[in-house]
Order: sequence, then structure tokens, then C-alpha cells
Amino acid sequence: MACDLIVGTEERVDLIIASESACAGSLLTAMTALLEARGGDVAVRLLCTPAKLDGRLVREYAARRRWIEVRVARIPLFVAVIADRREALVIADSVVGQKASLIRSEGVVAPLLNLFDGVWRNSVAVADQLDFGDAARTETARRILEQLRAGNTDEASARDLAMSVRTYRRYTAEIMSLLGATSRFQAGVRIAELGLLPTIPR
Repeated sequence: MACDLIVGTEERVDLIIASESACAGSLLTAMTALLEARGGDVAVRLLCTPAKLDGRLVREYAARRRWIEVRVARIPLFVAVIADRREALVIADSVVGQKASLIRSEGVVAPLLNLFDGVWRNSVAVADQLDFGDAARTETARRILEQLRAGNTDEASARDLAMSVRTYRRYTAEIMSLLGATSRFQAGVRIAELGLLPTIPR
């Protein structure tokens, strides 16, 4: 049903993939098939959680600005398809199992679309995956990300990482540029939103 809704889209499809549901993978497959078959005449917005971020899709489509925008946010666990702002399918888990609702009422689709738009505005845009180069630089970047998340000073971070403050600041500037962040605080938020580091146990 969800795949049929995507295939039948005429102009625009908005997707929320935030669930471990088996249909999530088939929806992404249907969406990429639609993009290829239609050659860009359908606009796609994909909103997902860090765990459901599809790196291949980002590299092949979003990074090359090919027909799709991908954003990451912390959102409730469900799957939704909104086709042409007119029809929607919502799939969510419940205590009695997975439930799917096909919605064709404008009075119900409109609030769902408003919810999507609100989350979209406050989500993190993903133009491509962070690429730090070789393995050594990637490990250094991971350790600097941890320092940024912890909110440590440059001096303390450089000391912990056994590098000069100047080198630490150069790496930090590169990482912030890749994250699209203009402040250390914003970098910390984006690190969390993109799921670049494991969650700290409480």
C-alpha cells in the first residue's frame, strides 16, 4: 500500500522513516526506484532518525542535490508517507501490533503535513556524510567530537589529546565546517542529532 502511494505520486512525496518496521526498507527502495524512473520530476523530502539515516541514499542522491532533501531529527517511532499533499499513510506500532492508516481526508492530512513541516524546519540538513579522510584522521575527529560534546575548553581538550592548541583549533574548525555549525554549542547539537557518537549512559 505504501509503495503504491509512492509510485502513484505526481509531484511531491514527504517521508518519515523513524521505525524499525520491516516496511521502512521497502519504502526507501520504492522511493529510489521512483526517483530513477521519473528522472527528477518528483520532489522528495525524507525525514529520519540518526539510526535510520541511509548513507548510500545520501551519497547517491542528496549529496549531489538530485531530487531529494534529507534531514535528521529526534522524532517518535513511526513511518509516514504523504503524497502530493493529498493522501497519507501512517504506520505505527501499538500494544496490539503494527497499525496502518490510509488517510484521504484533507482535514486530517493538513495537520499531519503541518507537523512534518514543523519538525522539518527544526531538523538537521544532511548534504552528505562527514568525511574525515583516512582512518587516523577519522579517529582524531571522533576524539575531538567527544571533546566538543563534553564542552571542554580548547586548552583542556588539546592537553587530553596530546596536541597543540593551534592544531586542536584547526581540526575543530574543519569539523565545524563539515557539520555546518557556526558555534561550539551548535556543533554539539548537530553531533547529537546526527548520532555521530554513542549515547552516554545515564
